[in-house]
Amino acid sequence: MKKAGILLAILLIVTSIGVVAYSSDSSPVEAELGTYYEEATERESSTSDTVAATYKEEKVMMSVVEYQKQTQAALAGSASGETVSDREIVDDILKNVILLEEAENRGLTPSTEEVEQYLQETVYAAYELPEGKEGIDAYCANAGITYDEYVDDQRAQAPKILAKWNLKEAIAKEYCQNHGLTYDRLNPPQEALDAVEEYLSSLLDEHKDDIIYYID
Repeated sequence: MKKAGILLAILLIVTSIGVVAYSSDSSPVEAELGTYYEEATERESSTSDTVAATYKEEKVMMSVVEYQKQTQAALAGSASGETVSDREIVDDILKNVILLEEAENRGLTPSTEEVEQYLQETVYAAYELPEGKEGIDAYCANAGITYDEYVDDQRAQAPKILAKWNLKEAIAKEYCQNHGLTYDRLNPPQEALDAVEEYLSSLLDEHKDDIIYYID
């Protein structure tokens, strides 16, 4: 099966923290997510997939937008993603692309050791729990991938996820330093958290000249 590049950047939150949610038919919601993933990879590799937006050379495909909508709806326990527009989904994806670019520009890419620690605390820890194993196995079965392929996918995406986390922390630290506040990683000042949110909100506007939308 062809792996979907940007699809893998959408982390399986529930399995990563070892929590399994259940859909209305009492099956793990990860089974739904796996099915959506397989459908999205098939759409992405077909000629029917279209571009929703571009940022520089990066393309956001409609297959990814639809997958993200389905994923959000499944995790929220909703039957559909109708409450979230395609444009909102596209903007969220673009923010993540720009955030990663900024993190890499600042040299915040994590070490191999940090990546492995992340996997130990998320994927491996979840899989050691009966409910976590059930959810991940259900996802893999419906996505048409093996557990080893799932781990490889998570390992490939972990540096991107951690780099974005590192950037958010760096922004919070910078705010504290510039405003005479003490930074506490476990309990950062609300002002610093607000500064991070303000930064995230400004990303699209600051890079609007590099973005082209093909949807309303």
